[in-house]
Amino acid sequence: MKKTPFAMLFLSLLTAWVCASAAFAAGSEPPASPEVTAALKPYFDSYKLAGVIGIIGDKSGKIHYKNLLGYADVEAKKPITEDNVFWVASMSKMFVGASIMMLVDERKVSLDDPVTNFIPALAKWMAVAEKDQDHVLLKPLVRPVTIRHLLSHTSGLAGMSELQQVTGADSTPLKARALSSVTGPLQWQPGDKYAYGNQGMNIAARVVEIVSGMRYEEFLQKRFFEPLGMTETTFWPDEAQIARLAGAYGPNKQKDGYSKGQVSFLTKPFSDRVHRFPEAAGGLFSTTHDIFRYGLMLANDGALEGKQYLSHAAMDELRKPQTGATGVNYSLGYHLRNGMFGHDGAYGTDLSVNPTNGLVTLFMVQCTSGDQWAARDLFLKTATQVYRQE
Repeated sequence: MKKTPFAMLFLSLLTAWVCASAAFAAGSEPPASPEVTAALKPYFDSYKLAGVIGIIGDKSGKIHYKNLLGYADVEAKKPITEDNVFWVASMSKMFVGASIMMLVDERKVSLDDPVTNFIPALAKWMAVAEKDQDHVLLKPLVRPVTIRHLLSHTSGLAGMSELQQVTGADSTPLKARALSSVTGPLQWQPGDKYAYGNQGMNIAARVVEIVSGMRYEEFLQKRFFEPLGMTETTFWPDEAQIARLAGAYGPNKQKDGYSKGQVSFLTKPFSDRVHRFPEAAGGLFSTTHDIFRYGLMLANDGALEGKQYLSHAAMDELRKPQTGATGVNYSLGYHLRNGMFGHDGAYGTDLSVNPTNGLVTLFMVQCTSGDQWAARDLFLKTATQVYRQE
């Protein structure tokens, strides 16, 4: 029987796990979880995943298990490592919600403030009342769009602004993107429905700029990235970081090997700070180290190493559903699932934190197969079981 590349890698990983377990017992590198390796093996055997980093840790910062599986570069046979950089995509939304809550803590903004308090031009918003092939009937808003609506995907905004659809996700400043939302009417009255998208997050990031007096990227750098030691999290990865960018893979048409994809959502070169602007809802690149640091802050009720980033009240808002009568389990830039909160990204990256038992999980992958969500869910299920057994 022909062995797949991962089948051979699997055998070597089991051997490595035995050695790593002994080293961990002596206080060295955390071991790989054999349960995680076994759970994800079918995804590698079918070429649905090429490389994964799975972290199972706790709020103290202890990493109980660390799985490094497969390759960052299949063609060059480069194993995936913690040195790799990942496009974390919609995990970027977490930082929009946290930035707004930081300003709420400072009493500079309220979640129920109308967005027009900060961007008066948005008073021209109208909502779709009727729509078919022949006509669209617009009506005035029955209630204002609030900051809470923006962050919970209940504003009625389409997923992307008309400007972004024409120019690209990151080719215009946040100010222009926010104003352009008027030309594409709200798809329903604010608060009536939930529809996941990026436009609301970008407008919320623009509010951060207006209220703080700083560019959004500067706010993140000064308030989160620098103090948390997130030294490689950026909208503009440099050439050295691009060289460490994990490849995005899925199965080829024959299903007997890998096909490499691209980060087509963003404009190249990614290092271009002149023609590229922050895509607040999905433009960040980061590393395992940096995202784990952020997860520790979330797991410790908004604090880390003696510094309070977000108040207990702010963290409570991030940990509870915010979608009103729609009943969707989503917060303010944070997914809520199975008692955990955090967010994932388009290529499968995921940070999930359990505020009850302190579990912090990280799933770093660049997957284009469409199977990243099932793989992520299986990892979370397995990680939870492994953590409970300790």
